[in-house]
Amino acid sequence: MYTIKSLAENDRNFRRFQDKLIDGKTITIPDFMFKEFLNIVKKNRIFLGDGFFYRILESEVIEDDIPIPFSLSSKKDDIILEAKSGMPEPLTQNEDVYLYGTAIYIPSVEQCERLSPYLKIFSATTKVSFAKSDENKILTQLIPSVQKVSNDLILSKEIRDKVVIGPVNFSFYFDKDKDISLLFKVSYEGHEFNYFDEYKDKVIYRDSNKEYEVFGVLKSLGFEEINGRMYFLRDDEDAFKFFKYEIEKLQKYGEVFYSERFKGIKDIKKSDFKGEVRKGKYNYFEFEFQIGDISEEETAKILRSFRDNLKYYKLGNGEFLDLEEASLKEALILMDNLLIEEELSKNLIQVPVNKGAYLEDYLEEKGLRYIQSCEEITEVKNRLKSIKDKSFQLPHGLQAKLREYQKDGYNWFRTLDFLGFGGILGDEMGLGKTLQTITLLLSKPNSKTLIIAPTSLIYNWKNEFKKFAPSMKIAISNGNKEERIELIKNYKEYDVIITTYNLLRRDLELYDMEFDYCILDEAQNIKNQSSLSAKSVKEIKARNRFALTGTPIENSLMELWSIFDFVMPGYLYNEKKFVTRYYRRLEEGPEILEELNRLVKPFILRRYKKSVIKELPDKIEKHLFVPLSDEQKVVYETYADYVKDLIQKKVEDSEFTKSKIEILAYITKLRQICLDPSVTMENYLGTSGKIDALIEILEQSIEEGHKILVFSQFTSVLKNIGKILKEKQFLYSYLDGTVSSANRMKMVDEFNMGPNSIFLISLKAGGTGLNLTSADIVIHFDPWWNPAVEDQATDRAHRIGQENIVEVIKLISSGTIEEKIIELQDSKRELISKVLGDDLSVGSFINTLNENEILDLFN
Repeated sequence: MYTIKSLAENDRNFRRFQDKLIDGKTITIPDFMFKEFLNIVKKNRIFLGDGFFYRILESEVIEDDIPIPFSLSSKKDDIILEAKSGMPEPLTQNEDVYLYGTAIYIPSVEQCERLSPYLKIFSATTKVSFAKSDENKILTQLIPSVQKVSNDLILSKEIRDKVVIGPVNFSFYFDKDKDISLLFKVSYEGHEFNYFDEYKDKVIYRDSNKEYEVFGVLKSLGFEEINGRMYFLRDDEDAFKFFKYEIEKLQKYGEVFYSERFKGIKDIKKSDFKGEVRKGKYNYFEFEFQIGDISEEETAKILRSFRDNLKYYKLGNGEFLDLEEASLKEALILMDNLLIEEELSKNLIQVPVNKGAYLEDYLEEKGLRYIQSCEEITEVKNRLKSIKDKSFQLPHGLQAKLREYQKDGYNWFRTLDFLGFGGILGDEMGLGKTLQTITLLLSKPNSKTLIIAPTSLIYNWKNEFKKFAPSMKIAISNGNKEERIELIKNYKEYDVIITTYNLLRRDLELYDMEFDYCILDEAQNIKNQSSLSAKSVKEIKARNRFALTGTPIENSLMELWSIFDFVMPGYLYNEKKFVTRYYRRLEEGPEILEELNRLVKPFILRRYKKSVIKELPDKIEKHLFVPLSDEQKVVYETYADYVKDLIQKKVEDSEFTKSKIEILAYITKLRQICLDPSVTMENYLGTSGKIDALIEILEQSIEEGHKILVFSQFTSVLKNIGKILKEKQFLYSYLDGTVSSANRMKMVDEFNMGPNSIFLISLKAGGTGLNLTSADIVIHFDPWWNPAVEDQATDRAHRIGQENIVEVIKLISSGTIEEKIIELQDSKRELISKVLGDDLSVGSFINTLNENEILDLFN
């Protein structure tokens, strides 16, 4: 009953016909359900009966192939195949269930299919005879066929001596004439023969499945059979891939043999590289080398293939060179980086002296000890490596005490200059690039220098020279065309001429002389190699060139190339080769940038504040003198002359003392013109030199990861700055007196913790009570009469909790009332601090000035 329930539950056909199948205690099992029935009851005791004459057999159900023993023997003219224990009896029409002995078998589908013809052959007998007339063919076909039905085949001694049954082994014999050919052989128990032939001495039971598998592998690799051999019928690229990657895979199938004529991939070892570096003519070393037995002509072709990013080169003798093999690649990289010309000639490379250190380092790092160097190149390397150990005497007349890292910068300048090399001083903003440069130029008396800087910085350079090297004669080429022509014509009267990028473009034809030095400040101005500025500065003739920039690379590697193309033309090759060699290959892996770094490292000196923090004070202060824009200058001078005449008249009319409030209004308007004339003139369409300078500083500071506070007394100016920042998509915060106390604290927290990099702050509203220690740069957009008020504002960042050096920049419009305010701050600082205190008002300050001091404000 259990069985009936199980069958009913597991077979929907049984459920459908169960009323017809069950008759009392008898169940009729349809043929198509018998196999499933056995699967259900196979764990129970089963008794088999046979019709009316019951052969009661206790049987078990076995779900496995049937172990049928066969024997194969030879008698006179026949070969006899015998089923030793008879054949199994099918219990279903589908022949998927068998009775064999006392067991019921449910064999695999494969055995059922292979067993079917044998059931017919042995239907009335246990022995089958085959004529010996074609014995080999019969044995070759019969033995594999029987073994597919049963693993139990016994061979008589006579047949066993004629038949080879064993595991297959493979051998691959490669040869090469015009094409790569292969003799593909199989072997059974030591009997080896061509895969495409029949073996005649023995009857071999061949493992056709395994043989065909390996044959398929060979075809997939590009081999085709022609007259009993296999030939590689693909191109050189596929042949190289076969030699490099695939041929070794055949070793897992069998043994691989090569003829003497067979040429695969040539093995290159480091010991195959021979060479010598010697002092050449002028400023060159000569690098002569040999790669094994490869000819000069083929060496040049190999290098050309490497430059074209090919992975291989096919030698004249048919061998391949793997251009990605480590030893060969190292040599080719060296050759490519040293070679200035497009083509290699006679295994000799003229190496510029400025690449001497790179060559020496490369030979040492890559272990190419078979290439001999020379003393001169070692000296160049040692000088560049030991800059900190060099101690050039500081020049007389330097009015500054250099910090240690600044002395290192000076020594770096002097070392490169001694060797005739240019370089890039890439110190972070605020570390004194200008001072280090001035120290170099002061140490070179009688030299002539051209400095090219942004318009906003030219007067700052002049003031820095005046401060640190007052003995030097400095001229600024910034007047009208006639004035500039006259100044440049008399350039020998000056130690240094300072001009702007814009004016250099206009005056380029005037600079046909040769300078000792050409210095670029904010050299990122030539980052676009196609710009007029870049093209113009590269036309200047100079014995040596240096570039100053806090951001040698802002967005693209090509910016670095453009600057190097100025400081040492050709050092990083021409633009096309640099693009091919580095720019387009950046995604190939870190080794590309590592190689470039090895080339440029000696010629870039870059320090960050955090790396020299022990040498820095907590706060670095500097004045940045900025010229007015051309339109701004006209407005300023016109209004200054007008006010000066009014005040002069009041002095003459003895009305000066009672007019100080009116005078203060004039001064305030003049100060606003210095910042942004548009806040006093509705229709002003010109630019502001100070705002332009501010934006440059902000862009560079953000690029370097800084946060900046910008203070101004005038909220109208701050709002105009905010509009520009918004247009440039800078994230900034803004605070003036209209912000409530609660919102002030919220804005402070958001700035300290959030993404905004700039905080515009009204001096009056934010000068006290704020903790903005996330900022490390403070910019005073306009000078205040009382320096103590500026100091209080600075202390929003420079206070307890600040972990970084704070840089304080005071922007001052050169040649204006702002410059006079700075002078008055210095002259009256003691009076302000000791007598009037920190609460000095503007009116109080004006009251400290006499008539002449006020009139002088407008000069």
